Amino acid sequence: MYSEWSSLQDEIQCDKANQSVLHKFPASVGTTVATSVVKHIVTSLSIAANNHEPCQLDSDKEVKWTMEVLCYGLSLPLTELDTIKECVNVYCIWLSACMPPSPHQESVPQPLKDDPDPYIQDMIHHLLNLFVPRPGSDVDSVRKQAVFCHRVLRQIQAIAKESTMLSRESWETLLKFLLAANDSLLSPPLEKDDIGDQLCERVLSVLFEIWLLACHKCFPSPSLWKTFRAMCISWRHHESLVVQWHKVNHALTSHVLGFTQGPDYPKLTLTDEEALLIPSAMTYDCIAQCWFRFLHIIQNPVDMCRPEIIGKTHKFMQAAMNSDTLIDPTQHECLQKLPIIFYKAMKGVSVMVNAFLGIPQTQNRYEDQVVSTSSSKLNIPSTPPGQRKSGRPISVFSSSNKGSSKAANTSVTAPKSSTPMLSSLIFYEPRQSLAPTRPRCDSILHLFGAWLFDAALARVKFHNCHKIVPEQGSIHSERRSSSLTDSRRNSVSLDFHSDSIMVCDNTYENGRAEALGTLCRIFCAHKTGESILPVYYSRFYLAMYYGLQTSEEYMSGQVLASVLFNSCDILRVDLDGVQILLPHILDAIQLVLNDLPNKYKLNDTSSSIDFKNVDLQRACINLLLTTLCLPLHFKDLTIRDIVSSTDTEVQLITFISLKRKILDMIIGALKTTTDSTNTQMLLGGLMLLVEDMAVCEAAEQTTFQPHEISVDSDNPVFSDNSQASLKTSSSESSFKEGSYHRLGNSAHDIDSAYGLFGEAVALICHRLMSQWKSDLNSALAAMEILSGLAKLVISPPNLMMCKCTVKWICEFIVQQCNRPAPAHSKDLHSTIVAAFRCLTLWLVEHSRLLYDKECLHVVLEVVELGISGSKSQKPEIQTVQLKETKFPPSVQNRASDPPKFKQDKQRQPASKRVQEAAEGLLTCIIQHVGAFPPPCGPESLFSLLDEKSLLKYAKGNSSLPEHGSPFRYYVLENSIIVGLLEQPLGNIEDPLPTVTALIRGPFGRHAWVMQLRHSPRVKRGSSKSHLVDPGRPLPVENVGTRHNVKPRHFPESVDLVTLTKADKSIPSLESLVTDEKRPELNKLKSFMEKQAQYEAQISQKKQQEMQKMSFPNRDTECKPPKITEEFQAARLFLSHYGFLSLDALKEQSNTSLPPSLVTLDTTNPGLANDLEMLDTIVARDNDTVHVFYVKSGQRVARDILRNVGSQHTIQIQFLEFLHSLGWPVDVKKHAGWTGHISTSWKISQPEDIQDNAPPVGTGGSIYDGQQQVLYWADVSSEVAFVVPSLDTFNRLQNDGDKSPQITLNINGDVTKPTTLSLERQLGEPRSKGTDSPNSPHDAPTFRARRFGRSSTVTIGPDTKIFVVWLENFEDHENFPTGDLLPMTSTGLEQYSATSSSSMRQDKDIFIIFIHALQNGLFRIHMEGNTGRISMAIPLVDGMVVSRRTLGSMVRQTAINIGRRKRLESDSYQPPHVRRKIKIQETVEKYHLKMTESEFYTALFQDVHK
Repeated sequence: MYSEWSSLQDEIQCDKANQSVLHKFPASVGTTVATSVVKHIVTSLSIAANNHEPCQLDSDKEVKWTMEVLCYGLSLPLTELDTIKECVNVYCIWLSACMPPSPHQESVPQPLKDDPDPYIQDMIHHLLNLFVPRPGSDVDSVRKQAVFCHRVLRQIQAIAKESTMLSRESWETLLKFLLAANDSLLSPPLEKDDIGDQLCERVLSVLFEIWLLACHKCFPSPSLWKTFRAMCISWRHHESLVVQWHKVNHALTSHVLGFTQGPDYPKLTLTDEEALLIPSAMTYDCIAQCWFRFLHIIQNPVDMCRPEIIGKTHKFMQAAMNSDTLIDPTQHECLQKLPIIFYKAMKGVSVMVNAFLGIPQTQNRYEDQVVSTSSSKLNIPSTPPGQRKSGRPISVFSSSNKGSSKAANTSVTAPKSSTPMLSSLIFYEPRQSLAPTRPRCDSILHLFGAWLFDAALARVKFHNCHKIVPEQGSIHSERRSSSLTDSRRNSVSLDFHSDSIMVCDNTYENGRAEALGTLCRIFCAHKTGESILPVYYSRFYLAMYYGLQTSEEYMSGQVLASVLFNSCDILRVDLDGVQILLPHILDAIQLVLNDLPNKYKLNDTSSSIDFKNVDLQRACINLLLTTLCLPLHFKDLTIRDIVSSTDTEVQLITFISLKRKILDMIIGALKTTTDSTNTQMLLGGLMLLVEDMAVCEAAEQTTFQPHEISVDSDNPVFSDNSQASLKTSSSESSFKEGSYHRLGNSAHDIDSAYGLFGEAVALICHRLMSQWKSDLNSALAAMEILSGLAKLVISPPNLMMCKCTVKWICEFIVQQCNRPAPAHSKDLHSTIVAAFRCLTLWLVEHSRLLYDKECLHVVLEVVELGISGSKSQKPEIQTVQLKETKFPPSVQNRASDPPKFKQDKQRQPASKRVQEAAEGLLTCIIQHVGAFPPPCGPESLFSLLDEKSLLKYAKGNSSLPEHGSPFRYYVLENSIIVGLLEQPLGNIEDPLPTVTALIRGPFGRHAWVMQLRHSPRVKRGSSKSHLVDPGRPLPVENVGTRHNVKPRHFPESVDLVTLTKADKSIPSLESLVTDEKRPELNKLKSFMEKQAQYEAQISQKKQQEMQKMSFPNRDTECKPPKITEEFQAARLFLSHYGFLSLDALKEQSNTSLPPSLVTLDTTNPGLANDLEMLDTIVARDNDTVHVFYVKSGQRVARDILRNVGSQHTIQIQFLEFLHSLGWPVDVKKHAGWTGHISTSWKISQPEDIQDNAPPVGTGGSIYDGQQQVLYWADVSSEVAFVVPSLDTFNRLQNDGDKSPQITLNINGDVTKPTTLSLERQLGEPRSKGTDSPNSPHDAPTFRARRFGRSSTVTIGPDTKIFVVWLENFEDHENFPTGDLLPMTSTGLEQYSATSSSSMRQDKDIFIIFIHALQNGLFRIHMEGNTGRISMAIPLVDGMVVSRRTLGSMVRQTAINIGRRKRLESDSYQPPHVRRKIKIQETVEKYHLKMTESEFYTALFQDVHK
């Protein structure tokens, strides 16, 4: 830099300007003269000042003679402190002549006032005598000398700041004086309490401060800069030099970044002292010049780790020659502080690098660390650093001085473990946000690379194959000065010539760790598509190789920790050839996560070993998550060994050979980690491993053949003996004594998906019940992973482990429910709710489990426990601990007690939420286990039939009548609405009592058609065949004997009975007839005779006619009655099912609940609308995920939305990813969730749907919600994946803020618009428009009254989930979330707790960024404030996933995000609860109150048809 300029060092060191004429006389003469003259001068100056008289020295000759005396007085020994003090006072007063007027102007000689410049230069030369060390002086005298020096330095500072008349010569004299003073004090080896020790920091700070002022007022010449740089070499054994160097560099760097990177670039925050170093008026060009010159002012800072260089200056050599004990100057005691000086030098470089990278940090934190580090007492070894053997490498993870280890073969303590450096390494978090406009890596390496690469390999023992690297692989840059390059080459070569180093010298490991950590941050800041020089790659990988060593011969713990902390992104930033480090990275991670915890698990000294450092473990896990997919991705590809050469054996390592190590590490880490965040990260990684392996095996059609395992009752896992693990005690021993430990006898090979699945499930369940049950986030994460594992297709199915998992989940629920009352909280109940949901998925996905009697019994017992709070019967082995249960003793049953029936139990569930979750599980078991997906597909758990559909196919009218409804609506138990249609459907021909029931309950809508049959359907023939006339039997000619017997009214024996007087009391007719009446009687007898004759003739005639007629007679033949086709089917249904009783119709006393059987008013037109609203509340949760594609550099919403318009503008992997999220569905035909409430859960009629050909060749815009969306559903969730397009943006711009409304008035009537109006403000009158009713942005708005409980329109948190595909990873910093938010309306915002846009918070938006790496894998970055419940898994920020698992992992994470937010929300209610409340509201509005007689009368009345 200054090769063409000469140094002024010799001139300054040999300058005689500070010599007085009195120095030529004997010391006694000079002392006498100086003492006398100075005393007189001070007296005269004092008198003149008091009397306001001018100084008596009024000529140039007098002033110069006096200055000669004062010059000598400043050089007097410290025994003459008074004289020295007076000389200092006089010169300080006279120096004020070049400053603005001061009170001491009368004491200044007139010649000095007239032309102060030459006198100022002479006085500055003379003052140098004050800074000359006086050997042999006592400590008090030295301290007083230091006080005088401080006063002079203050005066010099004041002159430099305030004087406006200093010439260039005076500035150069001032700078030379400061250089000479510093050289005089700092060049000799540091001795405790000498003048150099006391003034070191002060003289250096004044030098650097005034030098910066000189750069602003009178820029120093290149010769002075070269002199400054050369003299600093002799001062580098002082810690203050490095500290002051960094202060100036940081202040200058902050200003340089301000005008080179712009005002928006992250600021390097400075202390108040540093902020004042740079003059405010200094130009940008001057700042840039100063910054680069000061950056190299101490030359190569790596030399500070080499005592052989620092100790070979002239002063050190002179001290060694004058010492009787010190032979080698490199053994001087002051050089033992070089490790801390070297560390601070690298720390300062690290701060500057971070500033260029845009990592936000504060200098105050750095200062606090420097102070704490420098103030710590170091145990300095007496042996030479280069010949000292390192201590145990394991102690580098110590966080306190207790962990210091003693070096082998010595009795001293190595400083590496006693210095509290680990905290400084943790100063930078593993994941730091970088500035998007940061410089390229090459640019930063051009500036600092030479120092950092050398420092990263300082004092390292190299392999033989690497000893030629420094000479052949040195970095060449034309912009770097030759001195730097030479110093770099020479310094590196020193590390290879020391053959005496048998092991790695860790004396300077703290500085080396800082340098290598800084290099890691630089390379991890690699941008997408950025190129780095190959020579930088090679040197970095070489430094990383030695930094990642785990053997005791080469290991440095601080370096290893620094690498792990700062290289979390190294495998996910597309560095060329970075996979060469993979085996060494895995070895280092294994050391921290597995080896150290296992080695010291039972060791009493483990308290001093900081292998449990949570941040260090988290950094290792972060790094591990980037390696999970590499073995199955690259498989048999070979990793080149970095230490291989022609004279060493090549070690062939393939990627697939590392799979087992990765599996062992993640499983081992899960067994030992205790931190909740680390646990969740490991669980996410485990899920990725299992799924990736399962999908890979399925693609390759490889099937694992498990060992023969009996699945009968003899197996301990399936036998009743395992009930010991299902007892309801809250003690932890229940699981430890359970089936998990017995299962270990039949462990499987985890190299297969079958074995890994079993190991993962068993481990998660074990940790869940033993360690994670009290941690909400860990328990939720475990349930999420178990839910994901339930959906995996393992070939062959691991049935034994599936059954064990179900039983373990049940045991977990039992343990949580039976915990003591103080432990019951919202978090605890959230874990129970999550466990019930997880159990639901396991039973649905593995329905065969419920065919097992024992498993079914365990599940139903847990359901009973959740609903009622206790079990009906305890196992005999159960020992109840009443003091640990939350229920009173009266609730608990003894094993000898008979089972208590459900209706006799008093319900005391753990909480309402737990009861609702258990009810949901019970309903799922009854409705969906073994029957999912339903016949209509997974899109809907409901029946797709409603009133309109049924009437369309009913006999008679095909539409709803204008007045009333043909349906009869009844409410059962205030929770189920039953709509009964007595009209048979068109496809029912049997004339049987038929009723069509639409059953709307908390868990959905179901359509049933029921018939009252007297014969089973399996018999042939219809019901009419049993009602047809069977016909008359054929006549039989042989009718038997015919007897002509005259019928009698009484038997013949009656005639033989003697009549009594009573019998004769009734007279006969003859005896009563008189002669007058006799004719009439005769006439009556004749009539009777004639009638008898006539009847006889008729009978005879009829017999003759019948004999002539054919058989049988049509007129007299018996015929069956007409078949009845009109039934009161509703009455029959209610009666036969036991709903119809007098007790069910009576009002319940002491309660506001309606009767068990209620009739609804079908004449009210609002009932139909409320039933429609009830149908829009589905029985499962729904989520919407919006997917965006961002091309490189895009920041505008319109540009981002335009990308998906064509498949030619996107990466081909994006379309593949989209189709892995779900299956495409037509919005108009879809019966499930579509991403917007206006088009969801519709029952579309075929004639209403127009088939339009979907566009082809799009990049995903077809799934924008207009025609199609991507859909996925299971038994508990449904997700719509929407890809907003430019059409969505244009439609929103054209339509404005409008939405349709359904307004609920005070009377409860619903006014439904015939055409959906556009979205508007509340209270604004509805506009009449003709907009399309199918627009996804047309969301109905419900204004509902609240009926006691919370309204059904509040469904919980409004969570936005974005999936963003990035071509350039750095674009995630500029993603326009706010601009794209209007494109993601679902219509549910107004029903959520954060419905207002002003109430929306950032924590409601979660973004999953996906970036395709060059190696075919995908980097994940997640953003979103998680609050009390942390981010959902299985995806973890920074994870690298494979192509085959990307869609599934994103989908699971999105679903889990929604679930966690709903668990956290206080306003969320499960869907079946919302449906139940809506049913209750409907009952209250449309309850038709009738007496029992009126109710029965209405049953026999016809309804409208």
